[in-house]
Amino acid sequence: MVTSESDGPRRRDAAATRQALLEAASSRFTRLGYDRTTLRDVAADVGVNLALIKRYFDSKEGLFKAALASTPRFLGRNEEFPHDRAGLAEALSHQLSAGAWPEFGEHPVLMLLRDSGDERVDTLRRKALAEFTRQILEASGGGPAVEDDERLLRAELLVALGVGVAVVRSAVGLQPLRDATAGQLAAPLREIVDALLAPPADGR
Repeated sequence: MVTSESDGPRRRDAAATRQALLEAASSRFTRLGYDRTTLRDVAADVGVNLALIKRYFDSKEGLFKAALASTPRFLGRNEEFPHDRAGLAEALSHQLSAGAWPEFGEHPVLMLLRDSGDERVDTLRRKALAEFTRQILEASGGGPAVEDDERLLRAELLVALGVGVAVVRSAVGLQPLRDATAGQLAAPLREIVDALLAPPADGR
């Protein structure tokens, strides 16, 4: 029983430390990119020894992979995934609104944009964006997400629009986009989603 009581706090502390490291790393990867984020800086942000990062994540690549995995699904709130174009537009309006990601400081998609110089990491970045595209297809309301070239291209255009919003807001601060609320974004995003993803009139 003594062992159990003494192990419990240690396990909780380890979990809390690991989570704090993930949050610090996600923030730095988002703001600075992979290359400019150092393990030493992440450890300093949390106030722990550098060796802890290597214990929990093995390497910088492992930390980046864990940070990507810990990022919330880009679509849906409270685990609810949109099932039609209207729901997709609503979800995107919340995802792309000002202040939507306070825990990251910026939209977390920004961590996927900067070239890392490491092909294995760049493969992870491409896979994450491809997963976002798959989510778009799944939520488009056009039946099973069959990834034919035209549907895939249209979904990728919508992904690119979302990425562009994050970049322009972060790098330029263009108004009124920078401070646009979900309510302000909803109507134009509905038009864009319908234009890109609505099935052709002839059903092809």
